[in-house]
Amino acid sequence: MDLKQLNYFVTVVNEGNITSAAKKLFMSQPPLSTQLKALESELGCVLIERGSRQVQLTDAGRTLYNYANTLLEISRIAKEEVQYSADHSKGTIRIGMVSSVVCSSAIHYVIEFSKKYPNMVFEIVEGNTYELLKKLSSNTIHCALVRSPYSAENVTSFVLETERLVAIGQSDLFDNDLDEVTLRELSGKNMIIYRRWEHIIKALFEENNLNIHCRLINDDARTTIRFAECGLGIGIVPESAIELIHGENMVHKHIPESKIESGIELVYNPSSYMPKCTSIFIDYLKS
Repeated sequence: MDLKQLNYFVTVVNEGNITSAAKKLFMSQPPLSTQLKALESELGCVLIERGSRQVQLTDAGRTLYNYANTLLEISRIAKEEVQYSADHSKGTIRIGMVSSVVCSSAIHYVIEFSKKYPNMVFEIVEGNTYELLKKLSSNTIHCALVRSPYSAENVTSFVLETERLVAIGQSDLFDNDLDEVTLRELSGKNMIIYRRWEHIIKALFEENNLNIHCRLINDDARTTIRFAECGLGIGIVPESAIELIHGENMVHKHIPESKIESGIELVYNPSSYMPKCTSIFIDYLKS
């Protein structure tokens, strides 16, 4: 099994059939089919179900597809970084970002760094905090800007900034037009919260002898905001995430009794290979 065979396999899956994949790979269909059969023979299992116009992956095929994508991505990254290794003024900084970071002032760190190092480029991967930590462990990204709280081993973190959480929702879900909402007022409402903050927010209500009704629990600021815009309930998000709100009649309110803060943190694995351009960026953020 080599990278060329994995590329053939992934292309067939992405294109949906062997004919389209062969055209994209600039080869005829029979040699491509032969390569796929050779790969299946080597692995001793069927990867793709034949007889359908659209390819159907077997369980083994799905497993290989996930690994193949990662291996091909690492191969691409390695080739690119070797080419840039001789010139420290160039390179690609592969960084993960959670959606709410894009709305915060942390994005200006990237903008200002780009002005200082115009020959370096950014390749941004978006996802929730745990998705990005997983990519960090596989070395497909070399650092990430994530939201606390989270639990992770073998990473170094550096807090860039912190901010309070706010309540968001359609205006008619709140009892008044004030800029603040109390925990007691929220205790009777349907709430939409992050899974990572679930135990923290529930503990806050319990400390004040109040109940909380979690109508929906999810992993992303955009998801929380979208369901709040649809009127499902009142969401709890970092204050900077309110810039993601586009729905009409939406308001946000501070929660005076809450001391919960969300930190934007730079995380990276100091024991993993780090391209020079990424090291320069990390040092820039720390300074």
